[in-house]
Amino acid sequence: MEILKKSLNEIYGWEPMEPESDTYVLRTAARALRLPLGDLSAEEIRLLIGQKTGLKYLLPLAVDILKKNPMTQTCYYPGDLLAVCKQLAPSDWDMNPAEQRAFQEIVKSAEPKQVTEFETPCGLLTLTDAEGERLSFQVQQFIWDYSVTIYDNLAQEEVQFVSPYQYTITVPVSSLTVGTEYILRLNGDCKCAYGDSDECAVASLVNGNNVTLSLGAQDLNDAEKDRQAEPVVQNGVLTGYRQPAQYDESKFRSCLIFNLPDWSGYHFRLLDRSCPEILFRLAWAEHTLTDTEPDSYSFVTNWTII
Repeated sequence: MEILKKSLNEIYGWEPMEPESDTYVLRTAARALRLPLGDLSAEEIRLLIGQKTGLKYLLPLAVDILKKNPMTQTCYYPGDLLAVCKQLAPSDWDMNPAEQRAFQEIVKSAEPKQVTEFETPCGLLTLTDAEGERLSFQVQQFIWDYSVTIYDNLAQEEVQFVSPYQYTITVPVSSLTVGTEYILRLNGDCKCAYGDSDECAVASLVNGNNVTLSLGAQDLNDAEKDRQAEPVVQNGVLTGYRQPAQYDESKFRSCLIFNLPDWSGYHFRLLDRSCPEILFRLAWAEHTLTDTEPDSYSFVTNWTII
């Protein structure tokens, strides 16, 4: 732990670097070399690893970050820290053999998996066509950095809650037929209900088996659905809106998607091939806090609103 209090400049006996030009890379690298290892950000670690600087000390830090979230985003895109580590040569890990083995496991877990079913604590997730035939889809662990807190009755305070059970569900459009109805459903005994919604997204919610789970869907036509919704008027007062008897589908694009009546999933129909894939999100949280009501875990919808 003492090594975390030292900077790379101190460890290697380097003089502080004075950048010859004021570029982001040089400026950030010069600062990072002066900081104690324990104070480095994920972005600074990514940048220095990309320059193959201080790998003996930085690779263990990177692996610790990636264990918590393989798709950590530093500066550019989700998974950019993972990507820079994947670019290293095997010899770059020579001083960190244990971390190299751990990293290989991380890479394996982060790869999208092609499946015809995915088991969750609340049932089996499947994709079927109108005839009930199962189709394959992709599942990828993808932990979002949306910060959520939950009240811990034992500690009597709000505590940060992170769950590794967060996934992106991808249905490639190339595997679908335009005009055909498909169903992505959670097949289980748990009762599902509406969870939350936002622009271009909706999510279901289920409590069961000592977990709270949410399944969310991306809806690129959400705004157009709102425009076509019919007003509901009672006694001359506008009380809300409802779906029309028939949508004008010429105004929609890509995929028309709706939740199933019991909120166990979604039925959708491909309209065209303007988007390469249809996206869903799945997440659940185990009820690990003492004396905390299941309803308190409904924040999982934060991770599934796309």
